[in-house]
Amino acid sequence: MLGRSFHSIAVAIALNSVAIAQRTDVRFTVVLGSWDEHNDSAQFMLTAVDTAKASIILTGVCSISGKCRIDLPLDHVYRVEFSGTGHVPEHLIVDLNGPTIKQRKWGYRMRIALTLMPRIDPVDYSICERPISYAHFDPKDNQFIWDERYTFELTPYYETMQNQYKEVKAGSDGRH
Repeated sequence: MLGRSFHSIAVAIALNSVAIAQRTDVRFTVVLGSWDEHNDSAQFMLTAVDTAKASIILTGVCSISGKCRIDLPLDHVYRVEFSGTGHVPEHLIVDLNGPTIKQRKWGYRMRIALTLMPRIDPVDYSICERPISYAHFDPKDNQFIWDERYTFELTPYYETMQNQYKEVKAGSDGRH
């Protein structure tokens, strides 16, 4: 009798250890910078909102150099926003649904480098209201992938905004 209860306890501990070893989040690392190379005073922020439960807001910790980290729990879709004082915010959508328990064994990491544009009038920043990109899980490769086609299709709109910014900035600097 003692042998059976010891065996049951050992099995329960082993199963609990397996459950604890499974990663339940994605380590999201972002390096934020400013288009204005001389602006080293911007304070950057990273936030994530669960799109199904808008009340769940996670905030990433950003260093003075603009490196931010946030751990996003799997099985949710997030709107991840990048912002900085005096800069136009940008965001993307990450769908963290899909990995099976077995696939989660080693966890996942996402790394992004992004340059935010300082806000100056009369530049049209309306393209920034759309997500920069979308990410979703690819079970075949067991990784999260970006929708490169969507991002590529935004390129002309971002180029227009960047050209407007450069023209306005050159005019305000007296280099017109």
